[in-house]
Amino acid sequence: MGKIKFSIYQTPAHNGRKQKPYARPILNGTKRMEEICHLLSDSCSITSSDIKAVLEALGQYIGRELANGYSVELEGLGHFSPSLRCTQGKDDKGKERCTIRVHGVNFRCANSLKERVKQNQLQAIKRRNLPSTDRDGRKKKMLEYLQNHPSINVSAYALLNSCTYYASQNDIRQFLADGIIRSIGYRTHRIYLLAKAE
Repeated sequence: MGKIKFSIYQTPAHNGRKQKPYARPILNGTKRMEEICHLLSDSCSITSSDIKAVLEALGQYIGRELANGYSVELEGLGHFSPSLRCTQGKDDKGKERCTIRVHGVNFRCANSLKERVKQNQLQAIKRRNLPSTDRDGRKKKMLEYLQNHPSINVSAYALLNSCTYYASQNDIRQFLADGIIRSIGYRTHRIYLLAKAE
């Protein structure tokens, strides 16, 4: 079972209203398409590129059907529907008019997905500003890690440096180009070793 971290904040005092506490989640990062596809491919026989193609096609399908006036429901995920906005104004003759335009997309989360998230524990965190680590700092951590471990992969690098999978991939590509590390394996089973290691 995972944990959702949060901090307590106070609403700003306004027009004599008292401040009220509210909780704000502290997110660990953002899971993007490429990482999702790689992780899903590890648990099934479909390649990450095939999963990405399916997700892209699904996004195009949902957009097309919403534009055609349909709602789309994905069992276990949620319900999508078009969102409209009405803007009031006056025409050239001074009459009140309401201009309707597409505002975006409404999403209603599936109850099963809500319950899955609610099962997780909560952990209160005192917020503090941590200095961000640049690529040189992340490289130093990686080199120290590889002194004690035979190899590292992108997911382990991201966890080690508390950065996103996308940023980790960019770093790894640069370290490969610089000749600091070398890779063995293929696709989701690719690992990285020190370039001088035999």
